[in-house]
Amino acid sequence: MTQARRRARLALTLAGLLIAAIGLIIYIPASIDSGTADQAQIDASAADWGDVLGYEASHAAKEARFEADQDKRIAEEDKTFGAVLIALGIEIGAGRWAVRPAAIGRHAPQPVAAGPAPVADELAKLAGLREQGILSDTEFEQQKNRLLGG
Repeated sequence: MTQARRRARLALTLAGLLIAAIGLIIYIPASIDSGTADQAQIDASAADWGDVLGYEASHAAKEARFEADQDKRIAEEDKTFGAVLIALGIEIGAGRWAVRPAAIGRHAPQPVAAGPAPVADELAKLAGLREQGILSDTEFEQQKNRLLGG
């Protein structure tokens, strides 16, 4: 595996772990806050019961209910954001597998076809042999076609 691939894999792994860790740092307290907000909503339900029973609830009870609802909404948003970061971190960490090394033997180097320079050199040699009379014109044409793949 090349050094660049190793670095890319390490970078993806560390970035994924960092983002997932940040997501956990956000998610866990938000989950606790959500439970606390649930209890606060229950405790603040006096305002609801006051309205149901036909008497006006105190301003403090209505304010407590409003704050409990707000705290619950914020906690749920933070939980969602934390969960998204965790999933994103996992995806980025899994991206390191996209930079995996080639399996041994699967992508063995293919023989390189003769480039223009070696073919040109061979043709020059064949032309020289034809001029010396060692090769006939038909033999020269056959060897030229063999070199050019025709």
